[in-house]
Amino acid sequence: MIRAAVDAGALVKMLYSSLLAGLSVSIVVSLAIYGVTRSSDMRRLHRGGAATAYAVLALVAAALTAALVVYGLILLTRK
Repeated sequence: MIRAAVDAGALVKMLYSSLLAGLSVSIVVSLAIYGVTRSSDMRRLHRGGAATAYAVLALVAAALTAALVVYGLILLTRK
């Protein structure tokens, strides 16, 4: 009988890593969408300072999203 060896530690590490990655990307993308939407709302209400702050939030979140995607691709190509 052939038995496959399963490294339980590596399996658990993969489980929590994938959950953490999925949540991180979801939250950061949501912040980008939130920033764009609220920035547009604030501009419509003639609140320039708040619109700028939300626009900065959107830009930072979009840049972080791109960085997370690039980091994920780098990790993917290493293995």
